[in-house]
Amino acid sequence: MLYVIARKDKEGMADERARLLSKHAEYQKAFMSLIVFGGGLVKEGINESNFEYNEEGIRGVIGNMLVVDVPDRAAAEALHYEDPYTMGGIFDKVIIEPFLKRVPLE
Repeated sequence: MLYVIARKDKEGMADERARLLSKHAEYQKAFMSLIVFGGGLVKEGINESNFEYNEEGIRGVIGNMLVVDVPDRAAAEALHYEDPYTMGGIFDKVIIEPFLKRVPLE
C-alpha cells in the first residue's frame, strides 16, 4: 500500500539537518526499494539545476516528502520514527497517510 510521509522542519534547523545528513542518507539506503518517489521541500529561490546533496546544499532544504510502498501504516510510521532526522528532533509537522495515486493514469 502506498503511504505519503510529509515532514516540515522546525525553524532554524539547517545546522542540525546538515549535521545529521550522513546518518539520514545511510539510514535510507536500507529501504530505497520501498520509495516510489520523494525529495526535499526547499526554500523559495533554490535553483534545482545546481543543487548539491551535501552539508552546504542541504541547508536549503526545509523538509521532505516520500511516497513509500509498504504493507501498512505501522511500517510507514517506523520509517519515519527511526530516521535520524526524526530522532534529532528537526521536524515541526508530520503527515503520514495512505496515498491514492490518481495521475498520471497508467
